[in-house]
Amino acid sequence: MASLLAYVSLATLLTGMATVFFASAVDGVGTQNAPKHLHFYMHDGYTGPKPTSVLVVNGTGQPLKGSGGGARFGDTVVMDDRLTEGPTLASRVVGRAQGFSVTASQGDPAMILAMNVLLTDGPYNGSSLTVMGRNDIAMPERELTVVGGTGAFRMATGYVLWKTASWRGRNAVLELDAYVYVSPAAARA
Repeated sequence: MASLLAYVSLATLLTGMATVFFASAVDGVGTQNAPKHLHFYMHDGYTGPKPTSVLVVNGTGQPLKGSGGGARFGDTVVMDDRLTEGPTLASRVVGRAQGFSVTASQGDPAMILAMNVLLTDGPYNGSSLTVMGRNDIAMPERELTVVGGTGAFRMATGYVLWKTASWRGRNAVLELDAYVYVSPAAARA
């Protein structure tokens, strides 16, 4: 009888410890708040006295279809683009989009894009999002992935819907709608 009581006590203790361990391991999992929606415009400028996007590696091969004759497989561009509240350069600046893109398709004018969205004004001043994905510029709307962030967006996930608002020569204004999820556990960290 004593050994049965010891066995039941040990089993109860181990079950309790496993429950506490499991509960602490999944704290915040599956309890994400509704996404935060951020909306801004990115001014991608290849021309002018102070371009914000610069071709640093020339690709090879024939120009890609739909690229206007400019893009080639392997083209690599580094950017430090202004983010604004509205579609004009005179709009309030809310941050910078800093990163690079590589034309990674031999057919469509599509690239892999990686960038940090550094917010410098408003409620998320000092926070950033890391965005990555395929940007097929021939599509009216593209979807890229939020793979992380800092500050208010620590360990963020989500997506960015990306549209070309205007395109003049080699300069473009892109409209970005970011939907960002941050788990309560990451927000408390």
